[in-house]
Amino acid sequence: RMESFHKAVEKLDFNKILHRIQFYASSDLGKEAVELLEPCSDIQKISTDLSITSEIKRILESEQSFPIDGIKDIRAALQQATIANNIISSIDFLAIASTLQASRVIKSYVLKRKEYYLELVSLCSGLEENKILEFNINQAIDENAQVKDSASKELKQIRQNIVTQHLQLRKSLERILKAVSEKGFAQDEIITTREGRLVIPVKSEQKFKVEGFIHSASASGQTVFIEPAETLAMNNALYELYFKEKREIEKILRALTAQVSEFMLPLLSTLSILQLIDLAFAKARYSIEIKGNKPFLKETGALKILQARHPILLLRHKREEVVPFDLEIGSKFYTLLITGPNAGGKTVALKTVGLLSLMLQSGIHIPASPDSEFPIFESIFVNIGDNQSIENDLSTYRSQILQLKLLVEQANAKSLVLIDEIGAGTDP
Repeated sequence: RMESFHKAVEKLDFNKILHRIQFYASSDLGKEAVELLEPCSDIQKISTDLSITSEIKRILESEQSFPIDGIKDIRAALQQATIANNIISSIDFLAIASTLQASRVIKSYVLKRKEYYLELVSLCSGLEENKILEFNINQAIDENAQVKDSASKELKQIRQNIVTQHLQLRKSLERILKAVSEKGFAQDEIITTREGRLVIPVKSEQKFKVEGFIHSASASGQTVFIEPAETLAMNNALYELYFKEKREIEKILRALTAQVSEFMLPLLSTLSILQLIDLAFAKARYSIEIKGNKPFLKETGALKILQARHPILLLRHKREEVVPFDLEIGSKFYTLLITGPNAGGKTVALKTVGLLSLMLQSGIHIPASPDSEFPIFESIFVNIGDNQSIENDLSTYRSQILQLKLLVEQANAKSLVLIDEIGAGTDP
């Protein structure tokens, strides 16, 4: 039903509100959810969304914090896990573990307070935990996304062998380098690495006096890097160990990928819930900023707005600088005509009514008294500003008349219609 609202969304700068709420989301998923927010006409959904926002707001106001951190967008990684023979990267595993932890912590936090936050409990009950997967990832991968020695016994053993082999090789090379140096053949007394193998720097003109394999030369050409014949076998053994280590790491990550793949559907549904929780968290923080409220909602009936402030003006001005107003329509009369001097706030009042309705029907608290009453609109029509259409060669007035024709044809008893300066742009 977004078509019923999209022009109003555009005309009333609803996106400025969303942009502000986005600023309060804690994750990219939350920011995305704010961006995709649309007004709807389902009173049950609207009411639930507003209540969840109210509950998180109460938590933030009473406890000063809510454990929202750690939610990551792991959808691409989960997609990777389902492809045959694919291995998820260790960075992705950290994001998955972080998200699992966030889910577990949020769920336990909310359940401890279950008698106070009914809607939140109901939402969080769908959060899945997998302590085994979370533990396995943390056991295998450190915070720098490196595979830990503790990931497997084999890996630990291989790495110990690498250290031993490396030490022996260095000792041998130091001895060789010392001998070469005493003869005046060495360029530096430093052991270095070329193509993953340990080598010694030898003066170019003396290169045939040192038996071994020449790997490369320095940029100036004065030094060549030689792997002495004596250490060839040791270097090979070390190279083989590195290869073994790589294979073992691959084996570990493959096993973890299989575990993620098995748990993929629960993870995806958990991710959707976490996204909704972050969305509600962002809305709650915005509500604190604007001193927002959930008014009384009803399917139909009069619109009764008390102490309303224009939400976009609140972004730019101090609260006390924004003048509140009351307005009632829909019980004794259905059409309200506002007149008055220029800069008297007519358009602001008009836009406020539209914006507050869009906000509410997107599950966002509004800067108005909780005693306000809002019916649910199926469509909102806005005719504000100069709609002159150059490409259709229409005058401002003709363009307005065509818009009004459309409006008369499409609006019904459940529509909110906002028209600013009707008949402007022509001689009365």
